[in-house]
Amino acid sequence: MTTGLQAAARRLALGLRAGAGHSGPAVVWMRIDGGATQITHPVGVDVDLEPDFFDARSALTELLPVPTGGRPLVVELVVRDTGFELACSTALESVTGVVLDDDFRLPAHPLPGMPLPAASKPTGAPTDPAALAEVSALFREFVERYQEIKGRPPALGPGYSEQEIAAAEAELGARLPEDLRALYRMTRDDASETGLLGRYSPYPLDDVVEYHQPGSLGWNDGPFDDAVVFESDPPDTIKRLSRNDWWITFATDFAMNDLAVDLDPAAQGRSGQVFEYGRDVHGPPDYYAESVTEILTGVVEALREGDYEDEDPDEDYLQIHAGFGGAGFDERVYHDFGSRDLAEVVESADDAQRMYLNDAVTLDLAALAPLANLRELRINRAKLVTPALGDQPALESLAIEADRIDLAALAHQPTIWDLKLAGAAEPLDIAVLRTLPALTRLDLSDADVEDITPVAELPDLRVLTLNAAQWNALREADLRPPNLAAASRAGTGSLRDTADWCEWLTGNPIPLTTVSGSTS
Repeated sequence: MTTGLQAAARRLALGLRAGAGHSGPAVVWMRIDGGATQITHPVGVDVDLEPDFFDARSALTELLPVPTGGRPLVVELVVRDTGFELACSTALESVTGVVLDDDFRLPAHPLPGMPLPAASKPTGAPTDPAALAEVSALFREFVERYQEIKGRPPALGPGYSEQEIAAAEAELGARLPEDLRALYRMTRDDASETGLLGRYSPYPLDDVVEYHQPGSLGWNDGPFDDAVVFESDPPDTIKRLSRNDWWITFATDFAMNDLAVDLDPAAQGRSGQVFEYGRDVHGPPDYYAESVTEILTGVVEALREGDYEDEDPDEDYLQIHAGFGGAGFDERVYHDFGSRDLAEVVESADDAQRMYLNDAVTLDLAALAPLANLRELRINRAKLVTPALGDQPALESLAIEADRIDLAALAHQPTIWDLKLAGAAEPLDIAVLRTLPALTRLDLSDADVEDITPVAELPDLRVLTLNAAQWNALREADLRPPNLAAASRAGTGSLRDTADWCEWLTGNPIPLTTVSGSTS
């Protein structure tokens, strides 16, 4: 008897087989988290998936167990010439990994629940009269100059009442900056993109409230993500965090970039400062302006000076060159590094926060000492690396792929919490890892290790990625790292293999839902 789940799985299998374009097994892994699906082809052969596959996936997920507690739905589908096997679980983080502590966060990745600065507590008081007067004068001048250019007023509707703003703040749990309140007294939004905030347009307050959910506005907060948080420019203005409860998004460019007001600034910042984030902002949030008032002032001054473009008078859009943002993020990538002198490279990279050194011959990392802002270093395909970093005050993440790694030189490095080692022609002695006081996340899955058991002696290690053989060696010795928050079993093993490994690691059963059938 064919069940609904079996029928849906068979339809998915037929879609995978049609897209594979080859005989023999085809495998797909899916991680379904809310409305997002991450698809991986673990056997190294990409599959050109057809729309029918995604339609079948939607039908399948309606029949599978619903994830609880923020867990994704993890699915493995194997299709052979004559049949298919599907397995799924909601107890894992992926087909290769598991999260053991849902409240764990890597450094600079805070959980929701951060205290609200006292100055931003809702009061119900009306907007500050001085701020209202200044913003309303700028707003009126913008309207007048726009009308002079376009021959009609901007399509900006009436603003919110004080009561409506206070109601939105009650939902947010914070009082908006006075100048942003004043702006919302003038208009509800700028859906027509008139240029009121330059290339950005304020959201309606309903959207501001909706987008400000607990845990929102966070980047790479998972235990296996690229999680180094970089410093914004100017330094110490925006807190170096992946998220903050009191960063409130209020404007958009309708192209996946947004502006947020910062109610919880760093020591050199000010409450109400504005930063930019989104698709075109690489690295940390990009400091944009000290206030909403400064943006409005810049827009009006650009109109006074004729610094704008009106490419289509029939359209509402007015391109105004107000000159905010764009400080950028200093990342250095050196391809074919060869035998270059690392010290000479360092002389021109003093502000670099992330650096990639590719295909180097010999690297003594002591030469990096002058790079006081370097937080992440990736070395790929080197011949010999000596990681004698000394007192590198900012370095948090180090990845080394090399034929030879003089690992002893890494001893007692005080700030690295994220380490990945790969390659090495001879097995590595990892005993030195015991001397790294900040080590929180470790990946040895692509390294030949002389003895893996020292990883079970690292009480502060929270995230560990090993390959199947390395995990098996720990299992045979009955050694489990004591305080893991997340673990991953790298490679192309099956979901059943991962569930078995996870049951050993945690001592808890991992339920799997399975179904199989014929594709003929």
